[in-house]
Amino acid sequence: MVSGVIGTGSGPAWRRSLAWLALAGLLVAAGACGGAAPGTVRGTVASGGGALTVLSASFVSATTGWVLATPCADQVQTCRTIVVLRTSDGGRTWSGAHAPGVPPADMYQGTPPANAVGTILFTSARAGWAFGPALWQTSDGGITWRKMRGPGGPVRDLAVAGDRVLAVTSRCGDGGSACTFRVYAAPDGSDVWRAVPGATATGVRSAQLVMSGDVAYMFAVTGEAGKPVLLGGPVNGSATWQPRPDPCPGAWSGALAAAPGGWLFLGCGSEPGAGNQVKTAYLSDDGARSWRKVVSPPFGGYLAGASMSPGGTIFLSGERMDVYISWDRGHSWHESPSLENAAGLAGAGFPLTGLTVSDTWGFAFQEGVYPRQVWLSRDAGRHWTPITIR
Repeated sequence: MVSGVIGTGSGPAWRRSLAWLALAGLLVAAGACGGAAPGTVRGTVASGGGALTVLSASFVSATTGWVLATPCADQVQTCRTIVVLRTSDGGRTWSGAHAPGVPPADMYQGTPPANAVGTILFTSARAGWAFGPALWQTSDGGITWRKMRGPGGPVRDLAVAGDRVLAVTSRCGDGGSACTFRVYAAPDGSDVWRAVPGATATGVRSAQLVMSGDVAYMFAVTGEAGKPVLLGGPVNGSATWQPRPDPCPGAWSGALAAAPGGWLFLGCGSEPGAGNQVKTAYLSDDGARSWRKVVSPPFGGYLAGASMSPGGTIFLSGERMDVYISWDRGHSWHESPSLENAAGLAGAGFPLTGLTVSDTWGFAFQEGVYPRQVWLSRDAGRHWTPITIR
């Protein structure tokens, strides 16, 4: 995911908002733009009506949020670009906003085009990114976008802290199951990336990046349900990242989330079968120096990502599963009846993603389904309201 409010893990196979949530953002609707600077593009502007398939969503408050989407239902055959829409009134109305003129990275692609993106991230009213696997940046609130020079491979996750940008990239051999994931850092707005010392995991197939204060963590899992890798170190690169204690004996998939004060949540999933997966969960309150086991998440679905609010609300998401919710830092897990229909579609293969914004505010979206819809919650996921993007 990506924010001054929470920390969140990211799984590129399922989470298209796989970015930190922003403090504020401004995307300018069609017709409100001045001249573009050299080397930038205006991109496309969404229009109302018709089908819309959400790839990524980001809400920064109860009123302000964005969706990154494709403007058609049949992505495989017809969608060749992305659109961005913004709301400033809690989803009651939406306006088309500028987006890079690039193809989508969506769930139907084994390997998306190198210039595709599937995730948006804003860190201020002006600074934002679209990424995965390509990388674009805006410095004027989305009026114009500039393609960034990649830091060493396809961008799998991105996080921002202060004036530093961290990106996780991958290099894979034949088959793509044993890859090398590496963290790079650059000053905000710069194309000059440097590898973060010690922040490398080899022989793995996915990796997630989260931040808690001035410390960042990378969690990586192998393709054979082996022992995962957990690394951590200073965001500013002042010291080499080091292996951190990892309580998972093995993991086919997993989810890492962070919150202020050194809080970390780690979920580990065994090899799945028939839509189910044995999962274990752990909590740390000292920056991964020690862990304690909490209640195991439900059996259904394949765990892939998590987010945690400062007060301890945790949302778990993944493939073929509902959004699992804890209001007590993993001591119990719950589902919401108001997401029952979406959870049924998730069981049929359409990933359902839920993310916390604060202790009470959260949102959810579903990829591969095109009723122009997201869900909003004002009570930490106990009840969800479907919002139509008009």
